[in-house]
Amino acid sequence: MQLNCLIVDDEPWALDLMEDFIRKIPYLRLVGRCEGPMAAIPYFEKEEIDLVLLDIKMPDLSGIQFLKILPKKPAVIFVTAYHEFAVEGYELDAIDYLLKPVPFDRFVSAVNKAYEYVGYRKNKSPQRKDDFLFIKTAHKIQKLFYHDIVYLEGLKDYTRIHLADSKKPVVTLQSLKYFETRLPNEDFIRIHRSYIVSLRKVDTVSRKTVFLGETELPCSEHYKDLLYNIIGEKL
Repeated sequence: MQLNCLIVDDEPWALDLMEDFIRKIPYLRLVGRCEGPMAAIPYFEKEEIDLVLLDIKMPDLSGIQFLKILPKKPAVIFVTAYHEFAVEGYELDAIDYLLKPVPFDRFVSAVNKAYEYVGYRKNKSPQRKDDFLFIKTAHKIQKLFYHDIVYLEGLKDYTRIHLADSKKPVVTLQSLKYFETRLPNEDFIRIHRSYIVSLRKVDTVSRKTVFLGETELPCSEHYKDLLYNIIGEKL
């Protein structure tokens, strides 16, 4: 599988560096390089873009504003000189957040994660009816049934999976984004950058909170409308 890549940055030296890095990775195909978001829009009309290497602070339209207006979201790696946008970048489900000047090894690590994410998204079969998944824990591979999962909690370097019949969560080094691509969309929904919940376990929804039994979790503005659409009601 090859990933169609687009670079969007207003600094020529950064465009040159990202292009050089992309050409060194066999599974990356450079579709175009754009000196700003407005120049990038036509590429999305011509072909499928899998991955965007996106600067944040640019004239006219920021990278974050650009990403929000795209109707179909590609995988995104933010490439910027400003660390203060990191939280907002991750709230938009960025694959990674690279600070300029970007070392090649950090670039490789980021695009490897993007390759894994896009691969799972493309190969996810709607006909598949498995009611379980296998995850890697500290010293074993464990089978988890979907109906046992209450919610998943994403932390910095790992995910805690909270189960209905266990007070002790299962801990895995897989990211929350990884599980977002693996869990069935009809049964699980992301409500916050740190939480995915089982819809079957949701009891009550308020404006900023989701209750699963006695557990209270925050629901962010970014995911609230999607939750309302799925449950068919709106506050």
